[in-house]
Parts: sequence; structure tokens; C-alpha cells
Amino acid sequence: MNRTIVGALFGMLALVAIPARAPGQSVPPAAQEVVVGLSVRGAHRAYPTTLFSARRVVNDVIGDMEVAVFHDPERGLSSAWFRLVLGEPIEFSGNATGTVADDLTTITRWDLATGVAVGGNLQGQRLVPLPVLTTSWAGWAATHPNAQVFQDGHSDGTR
Repeated sequence: MNRTIVGALFGMLALVAIPARAPGQSVPPAAQEVVVGLSVRGAHRAYPTTLFSARRVVNDVIGDMEVAVFHDPERGLSSAWFRLVLGEPIEFSGNATGTVADDLTTITRWDLATGVAVGGNLQGQRLVPLPVLTTSWAGWAATHPNAQVFQDGHSDGTR
């Protein structure tokens, strides 16, 4: 069901239909908003780059796949990685110094530009890369019409 909003704008009456959303359903970004797009085993997710203003790494689960998405707005660099190392998922802190982020699970420092552990318990190990595309939401949604948008606070895949 659509909700209808009636309002006055400069003395004129405006009628706007707003599509109803199911509880927990995400609000898509504006068409021109830049997103980091990630596809994993037929599931597509967009990460608005505004998420990365306060942090550089997002830990996520797409289907049953543990992933980390990295974006550095200063360098214009985006990457994504499977977060499974030696059969176990790892959890990144949201912060990064340059391209290096801390793994809180194994106390390892990872260069998220290369996926290589540069210090700590797993030094020398490599993460498995995932292809990402940094584009507009309109561009991503046009080629991935069923894409979800990542939102903080959801752990059930309805981000």
C-alpha cells in the first residue's frame, strides 16, 4: 500500500505518493550517490561511500559468506575480501591507518589494498579478493535490480 502525503508548496497543493516499505527494508541511496558494489554468488549489495566517512572497513555477511569491504575516500580505493582465514571468520576493526586495518580475531594487521597480512599472528597470509565496482547507485541498480543496500545494525541480510 502506498502512503500519500499532501502538502502546500508556495501556496500550491502537492500530492506525492510514497511507496510503502516492509519493516527493515532499506531506503535506496540517491541515484547519483557513489556506492561500492559487490556481488557474491548471485547476491548483490551496495555500500554507500558515505558509510566510510567515519570508518574504512565494513564487516558483512552476504548469504553465508563473511566479507570485508574497504573504502578509502582520500585515495579513491575500494576493495573487498573474504574474511575467512584458515577456515575461521575474522573481524576487522572499522578503522584503518592508510590501507592497513586490524583484525580483532587473530591480532593481525592487514593491508587491504593487497590483502596481505603485514604484521601479527598471521603475517604473510593472504585474503581472497572479491571484485568490486565503485559507481553511482543508479548505475549499480540498473545492472543489479535486486541489489540490497548495506545498513548498519542488521545482521539478518536485510541491510
